[in-house]
Amino acid sequence: MEGFDRNRPAWYAVHVRSNQERATAELLAARDVEHFFPTYRVISKRVDRRVVISRPLFTGYLFARLDLASDRRIQVLRAPGVVRLVGFGDAPTKVPDETIRSLRILVEEGEGEARPHPLVRDGQRVSVVDGCFKGACGVLHVSAGRKPRLVVEVEFLGRAVAVSISPEQVQPLL
Repeated sequence: MEGFDRNRPAWYAVHVRSNQERATAELLAARDVEHFFPTYRVISKRVDRRVVISRPLFTGYLFARLDLASDRRIQVLRAPGVVRLVGFGDAPTKVPDETIRSLRILVEEGEGEARPHPLVRDGQRVSVVDGCFKGACGVLHVSAGRKPRLVVEVEFLGRAVAVSISPEQVQPLL
């Protein structure tokens, strides 16, 4: 079964109940489970003021690095708010290390640029060779009247993250 390798830790998407992403991430941190909970900041308008809030980049999901044969898997599955490890059939599906690395670059180096984006099926896979997103890989998406965007996909979740990028900063992947 592809995606179910008990020999070494890998990244997996963890499906959590609505609005439980942050609490689940905090609980995993308390249990020393390596995880990644990507967020982005938005301005929320209140009656009397504007407030900057942090929202999940992938609503209903976070990522955990697990050895499926270890007790960590059970710790994750029994955590309040966790629904399941995302997968097909009986086996959780690994999230490629490159995807997690690229998402980290976009979120941590992007100065608030990363935003949820519809999954892109057209466009070319590229690698960023210049600028603050150097090293990230994704799909270059160009819409009429908008700046080009680099899109990093987590395809099996049907989700993606996008940041504005100059076409001169990318090169095609073979």
